[in-house]
Amino acid sequence: MQLKEVETKKGKAWEVVGYLGLQPDGKRKKVQKRGFASQRTARAWFNNEKILFENGKSQYNQKAPKNVLTVRELYDIWLDGYQNTVEESTLAKVLNYFDLHILPFWGDELINQIEPIKLQGYLNTMQAKLLKYKKVVGYLNQLTKLAVKMDMIEVDPFTKVDMPRERKSQPKKKAMDEDEFRNFIRVLDSQYCQVNRQAYTLLRLVAFTGMRTEEVLALQWQHVAFDGGYINIEQALGRGLHGGTYIKGTKSVTSTRTIKIATDMAKVLSHWYNLSQHKEPTDFVFTNNGKPLQSLRPNKWLHDVSDQYQVAKGVAMHGLRHTWATLALEQGASVKQVQTYLGHADAKITLNIYAEITNKAREQTGDILNNIVRIS
Repeated sequence: MQLKEVETKKGKAWEVVGYLGLQPDGKRKKVQKRGFASQRTARAWFNNEKILFENGKSQYNQKAPKNVLTVRELYDIWLDGYQNTVEESTLAKVLNYFDLHILPFWGDELINQIEPIKLQGYLNTMQAKLLKYKKVVGYLNQLTKLAVKMDMIEVDPFTKVDMPRERKSQPKKKAMDEDEFRNFIRVLDSQYCQVNRQAYTLLRLVAFTGMRTEEVLALQWQHVAFDGGYINIEQALGRGLHGGTYIKGTKSVTSTRTIKIATDMAKVLSHWYNLSQHKEPTDFVFTNNGKPLQSLRPNKWLHDVSDQYQVAKGVAMHGLRHTWATLALEQGASVKQVQTYLGHADAKITLNIYAEITNKAREQTGDILNNIVRIS
């Protein structure tokens, strides 16, 4: 940078000449500007313009070729096609990934300016921030792959970095054993039913049927046959855009099913029907002033019970479904029965997810060969 005083039509003024930095094409950008009242203001202008240039916001920055877009612009193109291929609930999750973890960091960056060293730093940061970070950054990778296809870049920068291994989370408790389940139901029936009747009915229904949370939240009175003790599961509650909810189809064809409920459970449901202010056939069984409950509400209720009564410790709503399957298998139900009742599309899901050996069974298994030796 050079500063000098020069003669102008309006008198003496200061001029600055210097290089701001490199343009995307590798050429240095030189600027020359005069008309400053003092050497100090000339220097201040140049230093500020240099910072703007380095951040791509200077009037002297070379404009990108029309075929190179920013990450945000490419994202808009990608989103136009992607949003028509997934359910609203999935779309809401993906939009959240971009809004929270991708666009704030990369949005204004030209897609051809994603350098491996900067990308590696981003991946390292995300790995430390999110347990399942690969799913999130995978969407950024979809944009870079699209950029390669559209000839915006020659090489996908993701091929030049190492994906850090995802951190292991603390194993969560998947299900209750028989004694824990018995204590949980005892607390519901003897105490919690007096605290929150709606929450009691919902938690008990899930515990005794293994229904998915999204299924029980979409349940309407027209789906409940009190006379025969049946529930028709025909729909589910999805988490939509902007924090809203919507009714959608069940998870799979086999998830649309009719299940039998025990007489005691039917009586609990009937009692809740009598107390409810919303009894029309199309009214939801569990509501917030007539509207479906938010999807996180059941988990909140379950945690309240757990904290207050010291039961079902460490178990989430899906854990009630897991518990139902495990205990049903222990009580002699066949894999096919459990698969049909829970609405799994494939018996392998039932076997792989729900048929883990319980502590009691594991202890018995350890003695099997010893028993054979003793017999002989």
